[in-house]
Amino acid sequence: MRRALVTLALLAACSTRFLAQRTTSSPLTPSDFAWKFRALDGTPTTLDAFRGRVIVLTAWATWCEPCVAELRSLHALQQSTRDADIAFVLISPERAETVQRFLTRRALSLPSYLEWSKAPDVFDFRAVPMTWIIDPAGTLVLRHRGARRWDTPDVRAFLDSLRRK
Repeated sequence: MRRALVTLALLAACSTRFLAQRTTSSPLTPSDFAWKFRALDGTPTTLDAFRGRVIVLTAWATWCEPCVAELRSLHALQQSTRDADIAFVLISPERAETVQRFLTRRALSLPSYLEWSKAPDVFDFRAVPMTWIIDPAGTLVLRHRGARRWDTPDVRAFLDSLRRK
């Protein structure tokens, strides 16, 4: 319990540095959009299936405490932007049964996928949790390593500005 409270305190502190985490614009190539995932039911897909929308792409794992700590805020962000055309894509390296059981126990309805191919180099994927935001034009506009609180007004305003581009 104490560890969870410390993690949540760190997430809150990180939220004020959100805009400082923005990357320089990195347009994604067709091969970047070919990154392959599988839905929990086994259906294959690629990042390209979400092209043309704002994409919030998060790599996480059930055994990762910082990942678990930030899932509630990702869920809250998704719920608060439900009417917007924003794709939430959560990717785990684990088995479908493990991820589904974890999400069900916590009553989280986040669109979750299993990693099927290695992340393209442009994502600079090194550890979980890791979140990327891609604008509708296909440009990687944010790369964030580590946990943070996502359901904040500054994040919602940032996503909204990307939608209106």
